[in-house]
Amino acid sequence: MRKKFRGFTLIELLVVIAIIALLISILLPSLSRARELSKRLVCGSNTKGIGTSCKIYANDNNERWPVPPFEASATRGTSGTGIIYTNPGTEPAGVGYVRNFPSTSASATNRADGSLSLSVTRAFWMLVRSGDVTVKQFICPSSGDQPDPTDNLDVYYDFTSIENVSYGYQVPWGPRDTVPREGMDNRAAMVADRGPFSSNCNTPDWLDPAGIELTQKSSPKDWRRFNSTNHGGNGNGEGQNVLFADGHSSFEKKPIVGIDSDNIYTLQTPDWSLLRTNLIHGEPPCNAGVTNPYPGQQALPGRAWTSTDSMIWP
Repeated sequence: MRKKFRGFTLIELLVVIAIIALLISILLPSLSRARELSKRLVCGSNTKGIGTSCKIYANDNNERWPVPPFEASATRGTSGTGIIYTNPGTEPAGVGYVRNFPSTSASATNRADGSLSLSVTRAFWMLVRSGDVTVKQFICPSSGDQPDPTDNLDVYYDFTSIENVSYGYQVPWGPRDTVPREGMDNRAAMVADRGPFSSNCNTPDWLDPAGIELTQKSSPKDWRRFNSTNHGGNGNGEGQNVLFADGHSSFEKKPIVGIDSDNIYTLQTPDWSLLRTNLIHGEPPCNAGVTNPYPGQQALPGRAWTSTDSMIWP
């Protein structure tokens, strides 16, 4: 006698499809999160590698980390604009604006020989030209940036554009105690994910959603607007990989990780009566102008500078 086989009914098939759809909806966010965490680890490895290269460079250059040659007057701006803190890619000192101009120090006979074509990322490009770091290592996989397309690296002196470098560097100009070098305070932030002010020069509102001023005790969620845009996007940064002076790199959920909880993406303001606010909030670099063009300048009463201001740019 022939045995009859019972097939799936339409209801049973729909139930199976619904279960599969439910499992996918549950698993996809987990997979996406795992992918982002993996990218974050690669990003941290990049910053660690950059720091290692900086230390190797320092061994051969009087304990100094990469600092492009420049004339002191070059740290002052042109046309009333702070030359270090201009909009990357569109104004003098921006990434790629004068990338084919060499950096030269002032000569004994002509101090005007000093480079007026400064860019913080020129320091990174010194490592690229030396062969210690590849252009790919300057790309955070979470950022959406692309490696610099340049073929002949020795012809140029900076990255092509801001989209070709995902990291910022401690602004390498000013007094000796503020210049990146060996022997700095181990709490000093030297390299980090690109900051939130590199494309946004608006004066920030340092308040949480409840209208309360942000402090060290504020939650990481409340600090998201002021984190790097690499991990989470503009206004929703989950944090940043930060390389410290002793060479270790860690993922920090708030930008207030410099010396004495200094905000690594802003400059200290000169109002000493607001010390904690000066450190934790500070002034976006693009608003600093030409008055105090390097970190810590005029931040302390009676002193020309302070070495506690770690300022990562861009």
